Amino acid sequence: MAAVAASADGAVQIPVPHAPLCGERVLVMQRLDGTPLGAAGPVIAGRGLDRDKLARELLGSLLAQIMLYGVFHADPHPGNVLVLADGRLGLLDFGSVGRLDGSVRSALGRLLLAMDRGDPLAASDALLEVMLRPDEVDQQRLERDLGQFMARYLSPGANPDVRMFSDLFRIVTDYGLSVPPEVAAVFRALGVLEGTLARLAPGLDLVAEARSFATRHGPGQVGPDSARQAVAEELASLLPMLRRLPRRVERIASATENGRLSVHVRLFADQRDRRHLTGLLNQVLLTILAATAGIMAVLLLGAAGGPSVTTTVSLYQLLGYNLLVVSAILALRVLVLIFRPDR
Repeated sequence: MAAVAASADGAVQIPVPHAPLCGERVLVMQRLDGTPLGAAGPVIAGRGLDRDKLARELLGSLLAQIMLYGVFHADPHPGNVLVLADGRLGLLDFGSVGRLDGSVRSALGRLLLAMDRGDPLAASDALLEVMLRPDEVDQQRLERDLGQFMARYLSPGANPDVRMFSDLFRIVTDYGLSVPPEVAAVFRALGVLEGTLARLAPGLDLVAEARSFATRHGPGQVGPDSARQAVAEELASLLPMLRRLPRRVERIASATENGRLSVHVRLFADQRDRRHLTGLLNQVLLTILAATAGIMAVLLLGAAGGPSVTTTVSLYQLLGYNLLVVSAILALRVLVLIFRPDR
């Protein structure tokens, strides 16, 4: 949290950790004097503080931690928020901290920006980058569902409510997407913050504030400095590849010239192909076993003589009837595998 505290804009006070006193189990931080938000109603009213302004600053601070710094307070409940003596807010208890890498932050930023612009194509692409996706996703239907979601909750004149988040999670689950733990920590922190902001400023439009933040700080804000930094980062990532490219092209050309160019293909590398092949082998094996048991049953039932089990049934006949039952069960099993609906 030292980087976040050092780079904060000062609207919300974040205690600075004392690194020499910190360890794996102990976190020692700067002491903040104030009143917990849950009991700060009289303090806010007595000092004439602007509740909406404090709520916007708290929301902006947490969104900046998530989207810009990648290290955020994961439990911003009212007990961890102080109203300080100078009228600012302070955050306590950074024992629960979430962390996001640059790719997830960039995808979340694109998702917020796409939601703000009402672009279902960009929103679906960003959502698939944020979530853990199955092998096959119907992206066109996902785009339509996201477009209907944005038209219902984010279009001009719409009134977002609590059902917005439940509908978004329904879309996620309907397409078999799963939320990574670090992204789940973001949603949990935002859910806790929603309750905190409802106590501080009940009339605050959280969606509008989040959209405003995405517009100011999202990927769409490209200035000379940000563009120069983006170009520098891309060149730095491409430089090792460009250095190896001439040598690899020379190897390919030499192998082609000498007739030694080969392509290695891994058969059944896809899990779905392996599963399909395994199912076919199971059906073939069961069919062979059913046919073998049936043939042996017919031979035994047609054989004369043999030890008598009862006065009317011989041992050969008893074994034949049992094998006939086994053959019927295996044959039914094969038919079920062939005609079951989930194939």
